[in-house]
Amino acid sequence: MRRRKSILSEKRKEADIMITPLADVSFTILITLMVLTPVMIISSSLRVDLPEAATIEPPQEKNTSITITSENILSVNNRIVSRDEFPDVLREAIKSHPDRLIFIRADRNTKTDAVMRIITVAKKLGAKHISIATVQRQ
Repeated sequence: MRRRKSILSEKRKEADIMITPLADVSFTILITLMVLTPVMIISSSLRVDLPEAATIEPPQEKNTSITITSENILSVNNRIVSRDEFPDVLREAIKSHPDRLIFIRADRNTKTDAVMRIITVAKKLGAKHISIATVQRQ
């Protein structure tokens, strides 16, 4: 009979479940998910206030200036142009001075999508240097 008791007692020891490691792993996963959830949420339309910068603006006569207002009014070198004639006017400006800086001045409330379209058109037309204006630090 002694033998049977020892066999039964060994089986009971094997059946014990350690809760501490299980709880540690569960809490680690929970904390990881709590930290990563805000990072994983991506909004579709990002609106960013441009940072202030301490830079020196190049002289006006040495660059091609493109201005876009919040109402999507475009101008190239202070000449208001329509969306249809914008690529032609910009092509002319780039061909006459291919190494000049294309300086984009966008209103703070202009959608990023509109600015990206201007940059894409400028690159397709052969612009080598493109810069975006920011507000000077005070």
